[in-house]
Amino acid sequence: MQLVAIMPRSEQVGFLVDSLHNAGFDRKDMVITDLAEGREHDTRAGEKLAYIQTERDKLFAKEPWAKKFVESYHGPGIAVAVECPKHETARVRGIMEQSGAKKILDA
Repeated sequence: MQLVAIMPRSEQVGFLVDSLHNAGFDRKDMVITDLAEGREHDTRAGEKLAYIQTERDKLFAKEPWAKKFVESYHGPGIAVAVECPKHETARVRGIMEQSGAKKILDA
């Protein structure tokens, strides 16, 4: 399962990443992107956006990863996505709330 925290400031992102690392999650389990960059480059070629292919996606149905968050969340912020087991979601959600997440989304 993937949880996504929308963080207002970059200092909070660092705190969240450190807290998740101390809780046993590796940096490779996280994806971090600036939502403002996603809005700025959404209509262009998407040169700065990360493309992530999951097992549910079709081979040629790629889209920018941040696009779904830019469309559902209107405002500045940094998205921090964490891949975690389903039984750990409550603990990860608590860490995100303590780190100052404005919004937490299930992805």
